[in-house]
Amino acid sequence: MVMECCVAARWFACALLLVGVGACARREARPAAGLGVAEALGGAGDVTGFARATAPPQLQFPRDHGPHPEFRTEWWYFTGNVATAAGRRFGVQLVFFRQALAAAVPARDAALAARDMILAHAAVTDVDGRRFHFAERLARSAADLGGVRGGDGRPFAAECADWSARAVAGSDDLLPLELRAADGAFAFGLRVDPGKPVVLQGDRGLSQKSAAVGNASIYYSMTRLPMAGTIEVDGQTHQVRGEAWLDREWSTSALGAEQVGWDWFSLQLDNGEELMWYRLRRRDGAVDPWSRGTLVAADGRATRLEPAQVVAEPSGTWTARDGGAVYPARWRLRGVDPDLDLQVEPLLADQELDVLVRYWEGAVTVRGTRAGTPVTGRGYLEMTGYVLPR
Repeated sequence: MVMECCVAARWFACALLLVGVGACARREARPAAGLGVAEALGGAGDVTGFARATAPPQLQFPRDHGPHPEFRTEWWYFTGNVATAAGRRFGVQLVFFRQALAAAVPARDAALAARDMILAHAAVTDVDGRRFHFAERLARSAADLGGVRGGDGRPFAAECADWSARAVAGSDDLLPLELRAADGAFAFGLRVDPGKPVVLQGDRGLSQKSAAVGNASIYYSMTRLPMAGTIEVDGQTHQVRGEAWLDREWSTSALGAEQVGWDWFSLQLDNGEELMWYRLRRRDGAVDPWSRGTLVAADGRATRLEPAQVVAEPSGTWTARDGGAVYPARWRLRGVDPDLDLQVEPLLADQELDVLVRYWEGAVTVRGTRAGTPVTGRGYLEMTGYVLPR
């Protein structure tokens, strides 16, 4: 997301264990039930010493592409739809999370001593092959095992074990950027180039998620970036190109006590516009009034969208293979101002990441009307908080 799956829930509990037993981990089996997503992004736990998002930031680039260690949670989130010259379609996701274990830690003369943990998720949707591949990495921010740097005169780099997002040599900004990840049945090496300018989400970059002071994040996006390179699935390498979306967000707490999840849309329309919308959900099933979004014009101008302007309606259901989660199968986004009526459908029904915190995130297709004119598009959808109680 936006809140982009801050998956910082259960993985944070596991990270505390990994501090003592290892430097890097690949997920092999689901851990016992732990924290939930809402708990991770709420004010649970001791947040003493961490900064809170309470006012619109004075963002400066490239400085703010880099890490913000004064906040507890942060992510760099890339999604994209690409295709080969022959038309074979793929969706791609790569995200790096930085999670502080404490606001401050005592100095220790140990190579593996770390204040932060780095978590990464990678996924490839092989649309025409009808398969979804995903994997996870977790590492200490120490001993070159993982970490994020940049914004301080050094080239940007986010690394977690063998995965990375690195500024191209010679760049003094975030872009161009090279994304690399591999795990068993998939691998990719993709270059992301500059495209449409930065969009400050919310109130000039302050994205308020509930009424409580500090339950907010600093949030910006780059909504349409050229992307090209290679994707390997099942031993075959494909040359691809398409468009990416980057979301950047950091916070110490965001969700309120009654908020349990969200549905987040990042849609690129063929008329040159982009639509971001997140629909927050409450424990009683109601849509939370802090749901928000942004419409980005073809020339890059951004317009904030308030709750009354867009209605997101789910229909149908898709049940995970093990029966542990049930998600909406498709969506309709409707608005009067802006005038839009969009059908959003997954390119594959099963794009669930069954990782330390389980969520659905995948490539979607869009069709409908915008200001009365037929429009199509593509994008990504994220759904969290749908795991059934055990």
